[in-house]
Amino acid sequence: MREASKGAGVKRIVVAFLLGLGLVRGVHGGKRLVTLNTVKTRALAMGGAFVSVKDDLASLNFNPATLSMSSSWEQNQVSVFFNPLGPVLIMENKGACSDLTVPLGWVIRGAGVSVGRVTVGLLLGEESLGDAERLERSDFFDATGYENQRNASFGLCFHLAPRASLGLAGEAFFREEDGQRRLKLGHRYGLYLEPRSNLAVGLCYFDFPNDYGKDRMVLEGLADETLNVGISYSPWEALTLALDVRNVSDEGKGAVREPHVGLEIVPLGDFVLRGGYYRVGDGGEETFSLGIGLFDWNGVLPIRRRFSHPTFGLNVAVLWQRQAGVENRWCFFSCVVRI
Repeated sequence: MREASKGAGVKRIVVAFLLGLGLVRGVHGGKRLVTLNTVKTRALAMGGAFVSVKDDLASLNFNPATLSMSSSWEQNQVSVFFNPLGPVLIMENKGACSDLTVPLGWVIRGAGVSVGRVTVGLLLGEESLGDAERLERSDFFDATGYENQRNASFGLCFHLAPRASLGLAGEAFFREEDGQRRLKLGHRYGLYLEPRSNLAVGLCYFDFPNDYGKDRMVLEGLADETLNVGISYSPWEALTLALDVRNVSDEGKGAVREPHVGLEIVPLGDFVLRGGYYRVGDGGEETFSLGIGLFDWNGVLPIRRRFSHPTFGLNVAVLWQRQAGVENRWCFFSCVVRI
């Protein structure tokens, strides 16, 4: 039985890698915009409809009230998230970084602690997507411009009850302008509610630094000083449907009441399929997304050595963006080991 389980786990990982390879190869023939390891991969594969979806580090980007490090809101948990490809990034970009926090962020993606009703999370080295032209790459391990276009987030989630929580996150923007290093701070705060066990509602207010108010508009439609609402519903355990509406308060910041839709299907164990769509305004710009994920390495370990929570996460997402008659193709990749 143990060998059969281990064999099934290996098969899931092989399938995930092969499908991911197929998605990546599929971006040939158009503008290929490739980013480094990003925790946003799952969210982007779901069309950015993520304000009401629980996650670990990615929640710091979309709604800190959904931040979760354990299966139970009262379970104490300490986690550190590593990028197993971090050493490869360092070797491929030797001498390209003057700041030691850069390779540190490549290896350690972040950390989280849950104690009682409080969950705290730290996310390091998340690459900015604001400058699309800078991201025209042909190599996953190309870190050109990364050092001066990255963000770090720190946040906490307070559980008011098993189905209600509040969250607050701060974000540091590391940039270089006119030869000068700059650090500016933004923040966001949110609310998460579960009216029913299979229905969730999330609200999150975003406040970016004045100079970087459009940093997350390119693919995510998140504007400065706007309130964003999300709702997710699971008609059955293996399917999650999500809808986000951007800028519901219509602050004249762009992305006014812009809908983002996504879905997540678990057809087999921890193997996940995702899709999403959103359209800007009257349809002059629209984006389709497709992704896959594998959340648990435990399937390949002997039962006696398995951890009580998932220890490995692999996500791949490809987005097709039509903008002013031009098609841009984005590819995202995330590989994280959690201990």
